[in-house]
Amino acid sequence: MENRLKEHLGKIEISPLKDFQCLKSFCSGVKSMDSFIQNDFKLSIEHHYCTAYIAKLNDEIVAVFALSFDSLDLDSIDKEELQLGISSTGTPSIDWNYKDTFYSKPRYPALDIAYLAVQEKWRNKHIGRFLIEMIVKQARTQTLAGCQFITVEALATSEYSAVGFYERCGFTPNEAPKPYKDTLRMYRTLYT
Repeated sequence: MENRLKEHLGKIEISPLKDFQCLKSFCSGVKSMDSFIQNDFKLSIEHHYCTAYIAKLNDEIVAVFALSFDSLDLDSIDKEELQLGISSTGTPSIDWNYKDTFYSKPRYPALDIAYLAVQEKWRNKHIGRFLIEMIVKQARTQTLAGCQFITVEALATSEYSAVGFYERCGFTPNEAPKPYKDTLRMYRTLYT
């Protein structure tokens, strides 16, 4: 079963989103996300908020995601947890002679997962995790800008919460949940 799953995931093709019409029938099963993807996603892309991609398997769209640059502010508690190795996202791999400089920074360069949705019929088949790991790999190898973390505003509503999914993918909250906010800011260390 596991070999079949790996073979299945290995056939996923990622390409930039060019045809927004292909998203008109996209259905993740999360009403607020589907409404956004089908109606407003295009505006975010056209106004340079993010760059969007589609994931296809045998010419069928299985997921859509978008990325943007970000910066991550860490408070003293976050930094202490990273240094002590008790953060669920892992301790950053830095040389001892850079440690003081690293932890004195007010913010850190990051790549943000602006949106990530998997087609409802493809959920629970490890496609989301596969895409996260592919994004992490690309972030580690890109040379356009410095990048030390991956960030995300994980959807956290009464209808659906992605927080548990991102925690299983190595992310940790960067803030306490807020009753007036339908997302939870989370981050993951790129180099551990």
